[in-house]
Amino acid sequence: MEKRFIRVAKGSLVGGARLGMFTATFFGIQNLLIDTRGVHDVFNIAGAGSATAAAFGLILPGSIMWRARNVLVGSALGAGICFPLGWIQLKLAEKANLEIANSKPSSDLTEGKGNQSRVGAAIERLEGSLKK
Repeated sequence: MEKRFIRVAKGSLVGGARLGMFTATFFGIQNLLIDTRGVHDVFNIAGAGSATAAAFGLILPGSIMWRARNVLVGSALGAGICFPLGWIQLKLAEKANLEIANSKPSSDLTEGKGNQSRVGAAIERLEGSLKK
């Protein structure tokens, strides 16, 4: 039982480290592309997905030809999967920014207190009720 627990724990740690490396590589390349190109668009996300999948295809075991195949397939799949996902992400962010800009704070939450968030107003009400 203890050996099984150790094996499962080791597998979880290794899997988590791999996922962390993949995520860090993807977002690092994406931020590099954003800084280099000076624009945040879907092509940065697709390029980061393509480069990350190609890099991880390169480190898989096998002969040089097998690794080259993995790089090409990873590059195509990475761009193919990340392009529509990046488009969806940017459209959702655009929609959220429009809704934030269009939302108007209610007058009862900001009376005399400047631009206070709803959470801040709820905290103020809770503190007021606790002081009574």
